Amino acid sequence: MSTSEALATFWGMESACVTPLGGGMNSETWLVEHEGSTYVAKAVSSDAVADLVAGAEVATALAEAGFVTGRPVPTRAGSVVEREAGLALLEHVPGRELDGESDEEQRWIADTLARVHASSDPARGPSAATFARDWLSPEMPGVAEHAWLVDAIRAVREETDALTLTWSVLHTDPVPDAFIHDDLTGVTGLIDWAGARRGPVLYDVASAVMYLGGREHATTFLETYLSRGSLGEDERQHLDAFGRFREAVQGVYFAGRLAIGDLTGGVDHAENVKGLSDARRRLSALGP
Repeated sequence: MSTSEALATFWGMESACVTPLGGGMNSETWLVEHEGSTYVAKAVSSDAVADLVAGAEVATALAEAGFVTGRPVPTRAGSVVEREAGLALLEHVPGRELDGESDEEQRWIADTLARVHASSDPARGPSAATFARDWLSPEMPGVAEHAWLVDAIRAVREETDALTLTWSVLHTDPVPDAFIHDDLTGVTGLIDWAGARRGPVLYDVASAVMYLGGREHATTFLETYLSRGSLGEDERQHLDAFGRFREAVQGVYFAGRLAIGDLTGGVDHAENVKGLSDARRRLSALGP
């Protein structure tokens, strides 16, 4: 079934104008125009539907709390995702994607992320050993082919498993271009919630620092987040540990893509190799 057919069948959108947008690393997306309104349709593979549903539910809850999230549009049956098609229809968020290069943009990113965490019942959670077992395991596809990655997973788990930290709802992948700033309203939205889950807020903070180019390039982000976010004073000393955790997750992700030949998102084999190599380089730079 085509995207246009799915929109007509499950959302009642007859004669919608559907234009391919390309995709992220794990999805395909289309711009959808229908009766004067604009949306984004997002499709994922069958093994990623659960993450899409989880993210759609989080985006809905946060939108109801006043955040701009690219809220899912329910199907005619009331579902936030059409599971068989692996398809979600999302409200289009107007504005421009951020790159985090300026201090102003880093403040917008930090403020938005801090407010999301603060609004989502932050509390001391269980030990970090319970977090992301499905992401950070030597049993994941392709990992055993890279001895350095197996060692890194073991070291990261030894370093973080015993920690009891502040947990909240995480975005899990706060890359700068997921933050959409509307210059007319001054509002910064946060989109692409697939895979959102509760976990240590340090994971989101370390992820944002990674995407901004490391601590030396993320100074304004860190200063702003630490002044407004949910992290306790005693937790900040573990930021580098979660930086290593995040790079190990990145390594597992790209090792898996290489193992199964995953080229979704318009990424070729060489880019997957580079992704794995970059994770190893950044992990080494963070120290043992």
